[in-house]
Amino acid sequence: MIDRLIIHCSATRRDQVVTVADIRRWHVDDNGWSDVGYHGVLHRDGRLEPGRSLSRMGAHVRGHNRGTLGLCLIGGHGSASTDKFMDHFTEAQRAQLATLCIWAQQATMTVHGHNEYAAKACPGFDVQEFLKGDVK
Repeated sequence: MIDRLIIHCSATRRDQVVTVADIRRWHVDDNGWSDVGYHGVLHRDGRLEPGRSLSRMGAHVRGHNRGTLGLCLIGGHGSASTDKFMDHFTEAQRAQLATLCIWAQQATMTVHGHNEYAAKACPGFDVQEFLKGDVK
């Protein structure tokens, strides 16, 4: 049973175009994984691109992949876990992420940032604060 949505960032620059194919290559070639670790990628224009099949367990949070969906936002280079969402991401991403968080919550999932599970800046903002301000 899927009960959590975990948000990540690609840690790429604002002007860097990144596709699921790029992330898949990083994860397969560099990490030796079988596929891209995330189930979805949220592009700077707000477009959601599928990644790993939803029928397969993700590879996005060490020790916490079972029962989770991984979503990666393109951007976030140089971010800190205490930054505000709009410091590194677009309005289109904000709107789409808010919609996805509402969907997850309606599906009885909780929503988290990667930084809630590991000592990382990823996704480059505080997801719980985002939920309070952007998800109604």
